[in-house]
Amino acid sequence: MMIYQSQYAPFLRLLSGVPILDTDHTPYFQPLAHYLLKWIWEKGLLSDMGKDEINLAATLAVYHDIGKSMLRPTLLYKAGPLSKEEQEQVKSHTEWGEFLMDLAIPELRGTKTHRFACEICRYHHERWDGRGYPDGLRGSEIPRYVQVIALADCYDALVAPRSYKRPVSHRETVSMILSGECGAFCPALLKAFAERADWIQIEVYSKKPGPPSW
Repeated sequence: MMIYQSQYAPFLRLLSGVPILDTDHTPYFQPLAHYLLKWIWEKGLLSDMGKDEINLAATLAVYHDIGKSMLRPTLLYKAGPLSKEEQEQVKSHTEWGEFLMDLAIPELRGTKTHRFACEICRYHHERWDGRGYPDGLRGSEIPRYVQVIALADCYDALVAPRSYKRPVSHRETVSMILSGECGAFCPALLKAFAERADWIQIEVYSKKPGPPSW
């Protein structure tokens, strides 16, 4: 995990003992989340956040799937399609994630660090049209910065090889996201993503993961 520097960085030591589950991702997920957060912030679509909040969200993004630690490994690593019952079990990782983050940093309850951590875990599968989970939030009910992290989650999960699928090419991945195959996202975010999509391979995935410029 990279800790992107901000006024909140000292508090993140409290998360040092929390396991990071990245079964579905490449080492580039966190740099991609930061790259997209920064770009969309520069486009003026995250105007309620400053650089410190962008860096905090990017740092905490790596914990988005922590709730999967509560699921059976045989379920997580199953080679083949999941049954409807198994799909519902996997969906529960969002609520488990919020629960585990709350337990991990009780000292920070009421702070922005605690709120971001819990929101990222719970809401990263919510979708713009209300067809996501666990709460069926729609539109602006979903924190916009979490929608950006969800975009990074979709992209990196598609290009990552898994036991049950081949890695998807960059071009196909972008097409799937923009066409809605990964669920509905805020149109303004998709427009900003499309403007920068062809640079993702050059500026994120062609470099060794490391500290950002800010």
